[in-house]
Amino acid sequence: MGFSKAVRARVVVGTVGLTSVLAALLSGPGAATAAPADGVRDARAAGAGDSCSYDLGTATLVCVHPGEDLNRAVLDRAHLRVVAPLNARGAVVDSATPAGVQTTFVQSQLYDDVGYGGAFFQITNSSSCNGSTVWYFGPLGNVGWSGRVSSFKSFSGCSTKLWQGTGYSGASYGYAVDASSLGSMNDQANSVTLR
Repeated sequence: MGFSKAVRARVVVGTVGLTSVLAALLSGPGAATAAPADGVRDARAAGAGDSCSYDLGTATLVCVHPGEDLNRAVLDRAHLRVVAPLNARGAVVDSATPAGVQTTFVQSQLYDDVGYGGAFFQITNSSSCNGSTVWYFGPLGNVGWSGRVSSFKSFSGCSTKLWQGTGYSGASYGYAVDASSLGSMNDQANSVTLR
């Protein structure tokens, strides 16, 4: 018995925790924090092969099974129209933004396999990066992506840095716009920063 994509798509809506808001206020104009993955309410980890999208502004997580249209699920379930550049993975959703729907831009896509292959985890936000504001996301384990990243691409003027530690510490790779392989950091990432 088959289920429609809308039924199989899993959506978790989170809230920005008080700690994240306070950290953003205390860190000054050079840094910004988003709701970390541990701030996602009722978070359910991605299964093997699932692709996911997390929006930094709304703290919304959407995961889909292999073969499903991730950006369509984000539009249908989270009411966010994902703007994905042509060299990003995932289908581009209609160019018009329906009433009551916010636009969000892909900032980074993390891939299961070397060479930008396999399932992917994308991080979106309502604005482009500006080089001075740093966005934090982690721990990746809370959304089923700990130790999975083998390559990444950055978009919207962003560069990506992967960290081995869950708290943006330890060995790292980046900041870089693209990395088709990660060397010793392959399958080691547990947190991400974007700028």
